[in-house]
Amino acid sequence: MRAPTTEEMERIRTEALDFAGIGLYRYDWNGKLQHIDRGAMRILGVEARFSSPDELIGRDIGELIIYSGPKGHLRKQIREHGSARNFEYPFRTLDGEQRCALHDSFLTRDPVTGEESIQVIIRDITTRKRTEAALAAETERLAVTLRSIGDGVITTDMAGVVTSVNKVAEKLTGWTHEESVGQPLGVVFRIVNQVTREPAQDPVARVLQTGGIVGLANHTVLVARDGTERVIADSAAPIRDPGSKVIGVVLVFRDVTEKERNESEIQRVEKLSSIGLLAGGIAHDFNNYLAAILGSVSLARLYASPGSRSAMLLDQAEKATLRAKDLTLQLLTFSRGGEPVRKTADIQGVLQEAATFALSGSACRAEFLLAPDTAKVDVDLGQMSQVIHNLVLNAIQAMPRGGVIKLSCGNVLVDPSHGLPLGPGPYVQIGVADEGPGIPEDLASKVFEPYFTTKLKGSGLGLSIVHAIVVKHDGFIRAISPPGGGAEFIIWLPASRAADEPAQVMQENVLGGSGRILVMDDESAVLEVACQMLAHLGCETEGASSGEEALEKYRTAKESGKRFDAVILDLTVPGGMGGAEAVRKLLEIDPEAVAIASSGYSSDPVLARHSAFGFRGALAKPYNMSELGEVLCRVAGNGSDKPKPDV
Repeated sequence: MRAPTTEEMERIRTEALDFAGIGLYRYDWNGKLQHIDRGAMRILGVEARFSSPDELIGRDIGELIIYSGPKGHLRKQIREHGSARNFEYPFRTLDGEQRCALHDSFLTRDPVTGEESIQVIIRDITTRKRTEAALAAETERLAVTLRSIGDGVITTDMAGVVTSVNKVAEKLTGWTHEESVGQPLGVVFRIVNQVTREPAQDPVARVLQTGGIVGLANHTVLVARDGTERVIADSAAPIRDPGSKVIGVVLVFRDVTEKERNESEIQRVEKLSSIGLLAGGIAHDFNNYLAAILGSVSLARLYASPGSRSAMLLDQAEKATLRAKDLTLQLLTFSRGGEPVRKTADIQGVLQEAATFALSGSACRAEFLLAPDTAKVDVDLGQMSQVIHNLVLNAIQAMPRGGVIKLSCGNVLVDPSHGLPLGPGPYVQIGVADEGPGIPEDLASKVFEPYFTTKLKGSGLGLSIVHAIVVKHDGFIRAISPPGGGAEFIIWLPASRAADEPAQVMQENVLGGSGRILVMDDESAVLEVACQMLAHLGCETEGASSGEEALEKYRTAKESGKRFDAVILDLTVPGGMGGAEAVRKLLEIDPEAVAIASSGYSSDPVLARHSAFGFRGALAKPYNMSELGEVLCRVAGNGSDKPKPDV
């Protein structure tokens, strides 16, 4: 086997270099080519224009490519150091294609003549640079996307070490991207169980264990670098390479503190509404019994000698009955059937009056912080006084040794950024703050629940009633307990858009004489007592146990010429026609009929707006003789054919 010739060896070497994507050329200090192979011709993009390397010998290298970078830099470096390695050389071919080459250049001398030239090893890195540019662009797009995502995003490697953090994650954790990278996930993303306070399971470990997407358990809290706690919803998923191999984990999480608080508030309102419906029914029946008791006591006092023991006992019985009436009023306040009787009012006056009354005789004092331009509100004055009274009493009980109760009132403009379950617009904000021990975190969500109390005395209805009244006024109440101690209850009420209502002066005509009164009530005891009280007032009475019976008696009396001067109609008759339906049919029989609404639901919407339903007056059970006579006087008018009770 013969040895290859020199020409064959050169051809093999050239082909090998070309196959490897490497080319060789040499030029003198003037830039004139002395040698170039086909690999270099291909890399420089001149292969299509010149068929042989020999055609390029003696040509200036600058004639073959268009170089846009600073010129002379490469030759200067070679002159000073004898070589230049890893020099990236961006250029444009004569055909206009943008390329990039990597040069290794070094100085050589001819062993015979001593002439210097520059030998270049050139590699085509155009594809690599394009890939790098595309990768950089994709990386930038990914970074922009991560910055734009509204959720927090953290990525880790297989060891659970943080590799990236987006802006939202920086804000929620308190760690910047630069500080986070290289840290164990547990340092940056510290999560605990909201209830037990135990550390939550590492989501990265769960992903690597299961190989799938995992979510955080409920009640997971993220503890930020500064100690701030936020309830979060989270999921973690594996990051896979093109071959589906897991190479890391990505966590996506969001702050759901406000959402959870609002959902809890909605559940609390629904719970109160359900309990209120039950309470309303109980209070209605209870008021019927109280009506019979209070009416009987009112009648019995007329027959007792003033100053006698019987009179004293009857006085005590009446007071106890009125206290029971107050209790049913509290139950009805958060029942579904109750509606506030609203008037446009200055809430600051209500705040000062109710607080001063509640503080009477206590060891606490009030400090009022009232804005002078506070808007008026549309409220039920009695119910809102009860709200302030209950909150002040709650503050007094929190400070048995005395202290300062700060009561504030001013305007506020609510918008979605406040995170309140209220529509946007102007509101009046009321605050009642004490200096007591505050509200433990585990009890904060329960303070508005009925019958919940931490006190030895009390029914536990006070704050639930406050909550119910505020909600019925289209407002919102929240209890907060600052870190320094104390508790504050903040109320938001919609600012009134109506002009001030003029004060209404009630003119009562206490007339003597008699009249015919028809009383309809399904409770026989209430019906009997009401008729006895009316008889004592000088009225002729007749009773009915349902709306149908009352209409029939009224029609018969009218046809016989002995029409009734007034009709008292009970609004609620189980299984029969109630007063609201009966009064419509009554007015069809006699448009001039005088009807009075009566109900054990003392906050019934019909009682609140009785005239809108066709009634001339309203009477809430239980009532005594004086209240009965007062209503009759109010609706009596001045005509001789109207009822004229002698009170």
